[in-house]
Amino acid sequence: MQKVVVLCDFDGTVAVEDVGELLFGRFGGPPARVAARRWERGEISSRECLETQVASSRCTPEDLRSFAHTCRLDPYFKDFHDFARRRGIEVVVLSDGLDFYIERMLARNGCGEIEFYANHLRIDERTLRVEFPWYNLRDCTECGNCKTHHLYRYRHRGYFIVYVGNGLSDRCPSENADLVFAKGELLAHCHANRIQCVEFKNFRDVEREVLRRLVLSGDKGGQFI
Repeated sequence: MQKVVVLCDFDGTVAVEDVGELLFGRFGGPPARVAARRWERGEISSRECLETQVASSRCTPEDLRSFAHTCRLDPYFKDFHDFARRRGIEVVVLSDGLDFYIERMLARNGCGEIEFYANHLRIDERTLRVEFPWYNLRDCTECGNCKTHHLYRYRHRGYFIVYVGNGLSDRCPSENADLVFAKGELLAHCHANRIQCVEFKNFRDVEREVLRRLVLSGDKGGQFI
């Protein structure tokens, strides 16, 4: 059977809502809101936006932990992950958001073993800083965490790439994946650019379609399609 990896965006995809947007809406000052609008208009990169948002936020570690505890995952995500694991399919989270809330939300929902890549939040009393361990200086400086860089790491290892996303930071990986599940702004981008995709509402939809293709692949010598 061909190796398959499902690369999942986090905010608005694995998580029901955009957790980063909620976080900066609660703890960020006016510069955070201005930065978000500038990023949406394409005037600044997501890294510049996140740096401004983090710098303008004031909260304690306990504030952040309490906040993360109120945020929810897609109710079908854990079922999907269990389904994928039973069938030897890898599930990886790629986010241009912050590791602080991703790690806690995954662990709280029984998904703490899932590999994820995100920007790193550092907390010093009430001062926040963000670091970008996956920033791609060589090829693209648009995002803080280059999702396409991670995608190509799996492609070079022979994986069939499934990408699941909903937002602006998912546009580039959607153009390079083998199979795309899209909703929201990503769905509009795929339609506008004639990128083949499967529309989804939640991870139950993703599970059903992946299962259908697994059944078909059994008739095609193990080649996932």
